[in-house]
Amino acid sequence: MSGTIATTPFAAIYLIAGSEPLLIRDHLDQLRKTLREAGYEDIQSLTADSTFDWVALLDEGDMLSLFASRKCRIINIVNGKPGQKGSKAIQRICDNLDDETLFIFVVPSLDKTTRNASWCKRLQQLGEVIELKPVYANQLPAWISQRARVKGLEIDEQSASFLAERTEGNLLAADQELEKLSIRFKDQQQIDFDTIEKSVSQSARYTHFVLVDACLEGKFARAMKILNSLRDEGYVTTQIRWALQSTLVQLNSLKLAQSNGSLGDRVWQSLRIWKSKQRLYQQALSRLNSGQIERLLQSCATLDRISKGQQDADYPDQDWLHLRSLIGQLSGSKIDFSKQVRHF
Repeated sequence: MSGTIATTPFAAIYLIAGSEPLLIRDHLDQLRKTLREAGYEDIQSLTADSTFDWVALLDEGDMLSLFASRKCRIINIVNGKPGQKGSKAIQRICDNLDDETLFIFVVPSLDKTTRNASWCKRLQQLGEVIELKPVYANQLPAWISQRARVKGLEIDEQSASFLAERTEGNLLAADQELEKLSIRFKDQQQIDFDTIEKSVSQSARYTHFVLVDACLEGKFARAMKILNSLRDEGYVTTQIRWALQSTLVQLNSLKLAQSNGSLGDRVWQSLRIWKSKQRLYQQALSRLNSGQIERLLQSCATLDRISKGQQDADYPDQDWLHLRSLIGQLSGSKIDFSKQVRHF
C-alpha cells in the first residue's frame, strides 16, 4: 500500500482512501498534474451517490477504449459504499482494464467492511490502494510548519502550536490561516509569534468552520446568519459544501461506531475531533439518524454536481438555495425550503 501514484508506469485502476478533505484535495491535484504530464488529456471527476448511473460509467468506459487514448475518470464514492450496482460495475471494470483508460476510486476510509467487500478485494488484486494517513494532534504543529514553508513562510514552534490549538486539528482551517498570513505578509519570509497572534485575532470573523459548529449545535437561526454573512464576504458554495461534507463523513463514521458499541476515545482521535468539539458532534448524533446523515451526504453530492455544471440549475441561485436547505436539515430546522425558492 503506497502513499502516492508513481509517475510511471501507472496501474490501470486505483483506490484512494482518506478522511481528511485537504489531503484528498492536494493528492488529487498533484495526481491530475502527473497524469497530464504523462499524456492523459481527458481527466474528469465524478461523484457517486445513490443516484449515480453506474451503467453510464460502464458504457463510457467502453466508448473510451474505442475512441480515445489516455483518459482518466476519478469517481468519488461519497459514503464509501458503492452499493450492489456499484460493486458489480467496479468488478466489471476490473475485468476489462486496458492501458489507455485509468480509473481512480476515492473513499473516505478503509474500514473492515470496505476491505472485505468483493469489489475492494477485486480492485486490490488488479490495481493499487493508496491510504492517506491522517495528521494526528501531536503531529499537527510540525505539519503546520512544513505547510507554512510551502507557502513561503517561516514560523517558529510557538506559532505553529498556537495555530494548531486555534484550528483544533482542522487541516482546512489551518491551511486557510496560513494562506491569509502568506498574502498579508508576502514580503516577509519570517513572521514572529506576536505578529501571527495579532493578525489571527484581527481576522476572526465568521468562517465556514463557525457555520459547521452552529449546524452541529442545532442553531438554525445562527447558521443562516453566518451563511448570509459568508455569501456577502464573497464565499462560494464549493468552500462551504466541502466543510459540511467533511463533517458529515465524520458523523457517518461516528454513527456507525455508535451502532456497533465502539464509540470511544480511539474513534474520536482517529477522526481528529478534539475534545472541545466532541460535545457538538454528540448533539448532532442525538438529533440525526443514519438515514438522515446518508441523505445529507447525497445532498452534498447534488450540490457538487450543480457547482461543476454537471446538473442543470432550474432557477437562479439554485446552489445557494440547495445549500440553505442542507444547512437547515443538518441543524434540525423543520422549514420546507422548497417553498422559499422565489424569496432567496
